[in-house]
Amino acid sequence: LQVQAAAQEQQLGQQEERLHRLEMERRRLHNLVQELKGNIRVFCRVRPVLPEEEERQKGLEHLHFPRQDNKVLVLSRPEESHVGRERRGDVRYDFSFDRVFPPSASQQEIFEEIALLVQVERPPPQNQPPE
Repeated sequence: LQVQAAAQEQQLGQQEERLHRLEMERRRLHNLVQELKGNIRVFCRVRPVLPEEEERQKGLEHLHFPRQDNKVLVLSRPEESHVGRERRGDVRYDFSFDRVFPPSASQQEIFEEIALLVQVERPPPQNQPPE
């Protein structure tokens, strides 16, 4: 029985080492993919207007989220003349991000988008020092 337990212990240790090696390889490949895509991602999340803010401003009509492109946020404001205060039209500013989340986006939707970018550190096997 002790021989069988020792053999299983040895097999378990080998499997833990193999798992650790495979995890390190997965991380290396993940990091390589991230480098090839570019290491920095910029996300924009616009939160909903709070009730106390609704009184001071008229919602979010100055922000536009194009339906066909979830990477763009458009900010517009009325342009007024410096001389006579007449309205000349809207000034438009286009911003591009890796992804834009409108106020209606859920936590789940945001997490699903970034889940692949986040890595969780696993402790190394007990009988192997950390790298």
